Amino acid sequence: MDAIVQFCRNALCTLKNFNILSDTFLYDPNVTARYYKFPPPLDQTTPLEVLISVTQFYAFVSVTLAGYRLFKKDGMDKLQLISRLVNARAKSSKDKDEKKKKENTDEDDKIKKSSETVAHRLVAESLLNEGDVATHAFFVGVDVFFIGISFFWLFANSYHVTATDWIGGVQALINALTVAEIGLIFLLYFMFKDAVKMVRKSFKMKEFASNISGTKSTDTIQNITVEQYSWLVDGWTPFWASGSSGKKEDIDAEAKMLTKEEESVAHQLAKAMKKVDADTAERIRAQSKVSLFEGYREYLYFIINFFAFYGYAVSILVYYFQDEKSQPEYIRALFLWLPNDHADWLGNALGDFMWTLEPIIILGSPLIAGSIAKQSLPKEKSD
Repeated sequence: MDAIVQFCRNALCTLKNFNILSDTFLYDPNVTARYYKFPPPLDQTTPLEVLISVTQFYAFVSVTLAGYRLFKKDGMDKLQLISRLVNARAKSSKDKDEKKKKENTDEDDKIKKSSETVAHRLVAESLLNEGDVATHAFFVGVDVFFIGISFFWLFANSYHVTATDWIGGVQALINALTVAEIGLIFLLYFMFKDAVKMVRKSFKMKEFASNISGTKSTDTIQNITVEQYSWLVDGWTPFWASGSSGKKEDIDAEAKMLTKEEESVAHQLAKAMKKVDADTAERIRAQSKVSLFEGYREYLYFIINFFAFYGYAVSILVYYFQDEKSQPEYIRALFLWLPNDHADWLGNALGDFMWTLEPIIILGSPLIAGSIAKQSLPKEKSD
């Protein structure tokens, strides 16, 4: 839904930028006045601007709430959950050490013991990893929250409210856009990191698939990482990855759930130590191609958002460097040596067009990824 609304918002803005359908009712403020009479200068609001404002208000609400959920539920609440689980696990490990029995030389018992040792390590690593993920979510959430807040001034601008001093005027609008641009800098950094990570993941998956299907399969399983275990079982999402509901009964059951999760991991590893199906290796190879596609897609997101960042940044700089004669040379270069009016228009048009393309890719990429996965899987042999 968010991607659809983003497409509609920026497509409508692009229509306005290029004056498309300018001879229709969309650009006639008298049509708006038939339904509601705004005071000046709000009475200049056109039906097109009303449509844009609806999508901007949706962004204000949805992006702000998404940011809040990120830093609260996926950030602070999850960090508290991880802290409780680490403490519960420390107590559980101490109890296990006290009840330790003599080792058995039976082959099955050796596999069981080895799988339990690896499972114990994987759970510990997963808790640490999710702690890092929660910290990341907290900072990204704060970032997204303030980006969402900035949409309120864009919503008001569609009704020409910023032409008055009711909510700070044009200066407040520029400040809101500046906050959004600063937030976008951090998101660009994370987009680039995610792109690099996904491409590297693709090559790691191919190597892992070769190892588990070869003579080194046992050693590979014994030294398996959390990421590799997730590939092996076709996705591992322990309950602590989803966060906590915060309910007392759920908090009381966390220690038992942690033990059950570790036992489940040990069971899966014990099966893998005996034999890994050839189909599993083929599935991982197929998924590596999807991961490679997702990595390149993240690079594309980075490029699109970089140009959007540049475009909107130009519009902000035009406000602060209104005297063209006194502009530094580097500012003139950023404006492509265009007059301020042209640079302002081009910056907005570029940003809106880039953010019109992005949701098309968001909506279309699952179909492409599904097609890649389907084509990468080995065809069934006919009887």
